[in-house]
Amino acid sequence: MVAQGFSQRPGLDYNETFSLVIKPATIRIVLSIAVTKKWDIRQVDINNAFLNGTIQEEVYMQQPEGFTSANSHLVCKLKKSIYGLKQAPRAWFSKFASSLISFGFKPTRCDTSLFVHATPKFITYILVYVDDIIITSSFTFAVQSVISKLHSLYPLKDLGTLHFFLGIEAKYTTTGALLLSQSKYITDLLAKVNMHNAKPIKTPLALGSKLHMNGTNAFSDLTLYRSVVGAL
Repeated sequence: MVAQGFSQRPGLDYNETFSLVIKPATIRIVLSIAVTKKWDIRQVDINNAFLNGTIQEEVYMQQPEGFTSANSHLVCKLKKSIYGLKQAPRAWFSKFASSLISFGFKPTRCDTSLFVHATPKFITYILVYVDDIIITSSFTFAVQSVISKLHSLYPLKDLGTLHFFLGIEAKYTTTGALLLSQSKYITDLLAKVNMHNAKPIKTPLALGSKLHMNGTNAFSDLTLYRSVVGAL
């Protein structure tokens, strides 16, 4: 069931919509620290994250297909966030951040999607990108403890050791280093547009080509075109 967020009106049934996400620089720094100190790096994924958020505004929606009542004038009042709502991402982040703070974590000033729990004996970092979570700590048991606490509140998948995050593949080398690459992301993108057999070339456009506004065929699949441009 998805809400028609395009029909929402600002200030009436939604206010703040911006949701914080971890910065790429923060990810690299924390991973560098974890690899250098040989900490355990784990990854979890929250199932249907946006369904866990709590909305502050009063939101009503038309009866969704399959849940209609004999009285067509009735509407549904939402108590929790659902997909499609403009404020759903922010509602989820606020709820999740509150949970981490209750565990003793604090958001950092430089990046509020990086949560830190420091004790005299160990330190734990949590990086949040919507429903993708990276957890690392100087004390291995602390990582499992955090995952268990989160699992008691939210349905999640423990993906084990970090291997794929935000389109970046993470591979451990024999020396203990962590190699980050986007080869899988690129391969999947090429397969999507049936170009996985294309020959590699240093310059992706033929030299000396002259572009014209008119005289070219329109791209047949506009959705695919937009998707590929967005992926790039």
